[in-house]
Amino acid sequence: MNEQAYKFGVGVVVVASLVIAIILIMFFGAAPNFFVDHYTVTIRFEAAPGVATDTPVRKSGVQIGRVKDFRLLDDGGVDITLELDQRYKVRARELPRISAGSLITGDAVVEFVPPTTESLITRFDGLGGSPQDGQLDENEMQLANAYLEDGQFLSGGVVAPDPLDALSDMQSSFGTTLQSIERAGNEVSALAGDMRRLLGSGDGELRELGQRIEQTVGNFNRTLDAVRAVFDDPNIKSAMETIAQRLPTLVEEADKVMTQAQNTLASFEDAGRAAEQTMQNMAALTEPLGENGEQIVADAMRTLQNLDALLVDLRGAASNISQLSARVNQGQGTLAKLIEDDQLYYSLINTLQNVELLTRRLQPIVEDARIATDKIARDPARLIDLRGVISGRPTGGIK
Repeated sequence: MNEQAYKFGVGVVVVASLVIAIILIMFFGAAPNFFVDHYTVTIRFEAAPGVATDTPVRKSGVQIGRVKDFRLLDDGGVDITLELDQRYKVRARELPRISAGSLITGDAVVEFVPPTTESLITRFDGLGGSPQDGQLDENEMQLANAYLEDGQFLSGGVVAPDPLDALSDMQSSFGTTLQSIERAGNEVSALAGDMRRLLGSGDGELRELGQRIEQTVGNFNRTLDAVRAVFDDPNIKSAMETIAQRLPTLVEEADKVMTQAQNTLASFEDAGRAAEQTMQNMAALTEPLGENGEQIVADAMRTLQNLDALLVDLRGAASNISQLSARVNQGQGTLAKLIEDDQLYYSLINTLQNVELLTRRLQPIVEDARIATDKIARDPARLIDLRGVISGRPTGGIK
């Protein structure tokens, strides 16, 4: 193979590898998404354990951004710059918190959680020109409910306690407690020895009391041995380790349950406000009815009286129709005779036929009269022929 062709092939492979690597980085999220608009917010924390560049930022369990940069302050504290997705809006009242994202890797996560009343007062009391009086007024609530804008700075970020640290503190306290119990047992044993030596030279009652004390001390030592055996049991140790591993998950789930409960209470509060608004609307609707109640009742009574009169008139009309029907059924009147008398019916039919025949015969006569009057109207001289009168022979006239 030619050396130049070999170098060209190696270069093509390198360039293709770089292009594939860049595509994989963009598609699998190892680099920021260049096709989504972002805005930055800076938040001050007292500490930032486990936070690094590209640490995820979440809200309600959904990732909405990442940590872009962080700066350690000389006088203590850390300013963390967050790069948030433009599609997700965050209100200033939501509490920024650093929590443990993974117990195995030790990575952290920055999340926005619903605030408590104390945190709102701590962060917004005295802002916007309002006095710092331990409660939030309307101006301070507007600042708390406003959405975060690009380049905005917030303080008051908190760091959630590490469950493993709490478990370690509990184990240390538990060990201290066992040591205290052991020292107390040793002191009780020494006291029992002293009592035994003291009672060895006494009478029978003191000797019996000493035996009972010795039995009590023995029972106490056996109890300590049983407690030590329980905590030395490998199964108990395994269970404690399992609890220690699952404790962060339980704490996170409990936090989610509390968040859902707060959201549910907020929904109930919104429903209560909607019900109150509905009652106000009903009051506004029924107030005119109460003011014009007498007029409405009078109009209703007048309408009922008119309806009663209409029903009386309809009852009279129905009686008249019934009387007319009765007279027709009894054969009274022209209509009844026309219905009952067949001869009268046929006579009426014959008369109508004769009238129709007469109309047909008169139609040509009427047509001729119309033509004659039309000709006379056009030439009136045809009505009287003067030449025929003088000569004695008619030469024209009406045709």
